[in-house]
This record gives sequence, C-alpha cells and structure tokens, in this order.
Amino acid sequence: MKLILNFFKRKKLKIYNVSRIFINLGPGKFTSLRISLSTAKALSLANNASLIGFKTSDLIKKNYENLLNLDVKKFKNKGLIKPIY
Repeated sequence: MKLILNFFKRKKLKIYNVSRIFINLGPGKFTSLRISLSTAKALSLANNASLIGFKTSDLIKKNYENLLNLDVKKFKNKGLIKPIY
C-alpha cells in the first residue's frame, strides 16, 4: 500500500479521484495475484470505483491504451473476479 500511496504522491494525484481500477488477472503466481486482487478490490470498494479485470493477452504489444477499450466491452465486474493461475 505504501508503494501505491507514494505513486499518487509523486504524480500529485488523490486516491479518492480514481474512478476505474484495472487489474491483471493473470496468468501468474497464486500469491501475487491474490495480493494484487485484494488490494484492487479494497481500493475499488473504498472509492466506489469500477474494477476492471483483464488478461495479459489483452495487452497487444504492450499497448496499454487497449485497456481503455476493455471498459467499453463490458469487462466491468461488480462481483467476483476470477484470476488465472
């Protein structure tokens, strides 16, 4: 959490201004995915932000702008997010 707060401080952002949180669902290691999912879920609940899960394969040539299109394609998840181990 300290890393996230430091990021916001360096970028001069406020954490309560976050409206969407994108989270990589994997594939990946079990513990890493569980920690990142728990953190993202807590932040989304605390800030009433949309939590949007994506797979590594959704990042075509590391083009992160593709993630913004995922939001439009109904990748919003208001309930359970299932990681890929």
